[in-house]
Amino acid sequence: MRRLLAYLPLACLLAPAFAGPVPEAVSPLPGQASPGNVATPVVRKPVRIMSMMLCNDLLLLMMVPNDRIVSISYLAHDAVESLLPGADRGVAINHGTAEEILLQKPDLILAGTYSSPMARKLAKTIGAHVVEVGPANSFADIHRIVRQVGQAVGEPERAHALLAEMDDKLAWLASHQPARHLRVVVWSGSQSVPGKGTLTNAIIEASGADNVAARLPDNRYSSFDLEALLAAWPDAILQGETRWSGPSLQDAQSMHPLIERYWHGRRIVYPDAVFACGLPQSADAAIDLRNLYRKLPPGRPQW
Repeated sequence: MRRLLAYLPLACLLAPAFAGPVPEAVSPLPGQASPGNVATPVVRKPVRIMSMMLCNDLLLLMMVPNDRIVSISYLAHDAVESLLPGADRGVAINHGTAEEILLQKPDLILAGTYSSPMARKLAKTIGAHVVEVGPANSFADIHRIVRQVGQAVGEPERAHALLAEMDDKLAWLASHQPARHLRVVVWSGSQSVPGKGTLTNAIIEASGADNVAARLPDNRYSSFDLEALLAAWPDAILQGETRWSGPSLQDAQSMHPLIERYWHGRRIVYPDAVFACGLPQSADAAIDLRNLYRKLPPGRPQW
């Protein structure tokens, strides 16, 4: 017992050494939150982005530099030349195939709702993050889509700036309403026209005109032949222009002699992409329509 009591002071001195080092206060690493502070989220920026859909192509080119884009869809070029001339210079294209995903090795793929399921499955197996971007049928949808893509590509501030600019233009349009709302319809000789619940209708409303097809009973696209067009008797006819499609019987119908006779000088051509995709330029499309309305002949079409 005496020996144990003799060694007790020595044991007390050695105990901290055997217990391990005492934790010290350390400075947080860069990007690490210190106690009491709120951490700033780090936005990961993918560096090999692949877009498999036209609408995503356009948003991608607006948000990130070309050296972070591995490819865009083969349909992009004509739409880019119409809306963002030269923006796709030097960017490779893809046809949405599994082979291209393997060869290009993207770390992010912007896909559409209807993109090939096999391509999406393959992308996940090679570790690429897949973001499915849905269609836009309103300016609220554009807000959702632009924020989604901006977050996915690591550029939320750029997305915010694009939306702020769009909202400013929409606010200007709303505060400068025309004295008379023209009655218009989107008609290119097809058997259906975009009505309520479509992005085209939202753009027409923002432009300060009334979409004749919005009053039809069907919710989005309604049947609308030449006889229906004559019965509706709009002030102007809007016609989409798709540069990558060739001549068709539909185009011939839109050039019907009656159209030439009664709506000569009252046909407004617009780029299809900006009316079909959820882009900030949809506000510019509404402004363009407003300006074109002013160039129409005075009065209404005459029999």
